[in-house]
Amino acid sequence: MKRHFLYIGLSALLAVSCRTSIPTEISTQESPPPEEKTEILYTFDEYKSSNIDFGALSARQKDYLVDSLLGQMSMEEKIGQIFMLAIRHTANGRPALELDDYLKAYMDRYIPGGLILFTINYSSPEQTRRFISDLQDHSPYPLFITTDEEGGQVSRLGSTPGMNVVHLPSAYELASTGDPEINRYASSVLAMDMRDLGFNMNMAPVADLRTYGRGDMMRARSFGNDPGIVGRMTAASVEGFQEYGISSALKHFPGHGNASGDSHDGAVASLSSLDDFYNREFESFRMGIEAGADFVLMAHIAAPSLTGDNTPASLSYKIQTEILREELGFEGIIITDAMDMGAIKSHYSPEDAAVMAFSAGTDIILMPENIPSAQLAIKEAVTDGRITINRLNSSVKRILSLKFEKGMFVPGSEYHEILKENDKTEHHNRLNELLINK
Repeated sequence: MKRHFLYIGLSALLAVSCRTSIPTEISTQESPPPEEKTEILYTFDEYKSSNIDFGALSARQKDYLVDSLLGQMSMEEKIGQIFMLAIRHTANGRPALELDDYLKAYMDRYIPGGLILFTINYSSPEQTRRFISDLQDHSPYPLFITTDEEGGQVSRLGSTPGMNVVHLPSAYELASTGDPEINRYASSVLAMDMRDLGFNMNMAPVADLRTYGRGDMMRARSFGNDPGIVGRMTAASVEGFQEYGISSALKHFPGHGNASGDSHDGAVASLSSLDDFYNREFESFRMGIEAGADFVLMAHIAAPSLTGDNTPASLSYKIQTEILREELGFEGIIITDAMDMGAIKSHYSPEDAAVMAFSAGTDIILMPENIPSAQLAIKEAVTDGRITINRLNSSVKRILSLKFEKGMFVPGSEYHEILKENDKTEHHNRLNELLINK
């Protein structure tokens, strides 16, 4: 017992001595680790009833939320998400200008994840805004709503009288300014006009190189023949569109400019060599991907130098998964070109085309020739194991995640962002001045 007290006394004396001689010495004793905070995970139902900012969530929280919604969806709803369908006409061949019973039944039967509209669907800004809003309200899930608005000869909105949407010059004319900043501004003005109507996606920009001779398929739709110039202009378009809420779709991968013909009419192949693709054709797509493009649209051209056969890129695992996903690192949504084009429908049944495209890596099948046949074929392929449920879920999850990121699931959000007429006029006039001065 005495030895114990002596030990305590010496210890105390030593401690006092140490404090006296080294008054600023920091204790070497480790502090207890801070308590680990538990991350709150939100279900989709909780998200709908709150003001949660999806963009502020962690990757784990986002993953959990999207999985929560995915778990509520039926097989038919999941399959619907991987189809983007066209709306042109309603009953008896009349132009579809409003949501009627015929279109409600169409939407209810196919439950599409997106819709593409055409010139025939636009009569005025008010009509278009109301039509898109009604389509969104009727759909159980937010829709990608898109059109082809490249500028130049491919202009569904800008060339329609009374729509008050800027009609951009062709890509070739924009590139001739030599200034990507002008193109970025031009794309942002178009994006604001499109958002004003309710669109959230544009089938643009064209990232293909122009190849003189051999039919010159792209002509003025391309920014040109120089990979660097085309790449910078493509990236500027992507940034201009997406900064103002319009998802862009780079087209037509792996590059349509050196094709032997028009894939609208029948089977065509690219004449580009392996070196051409990797050192020229891919460059503009790389730059568009780096700029943040949400979509890449697959061409229906064959590329024998890449695949060793004549399989169209839209049906090729090599081109979509091995090259676009794995080599170029694209993490966004892969969408086919229209599947009712001659290059596909002349050589593949709607059923085979849908299953082949999805198996190759496609996330969204655009405009199948026969909608019920294509959707049933996907369902049967999942049921018999040719397409795994995980493969289906991965595409649906990618689609839903982008819709969350774009604020499309925000409760009570508007589908359009209406521009004041004075602001619209100011932007149009400023763009015209920039183009004239160049």
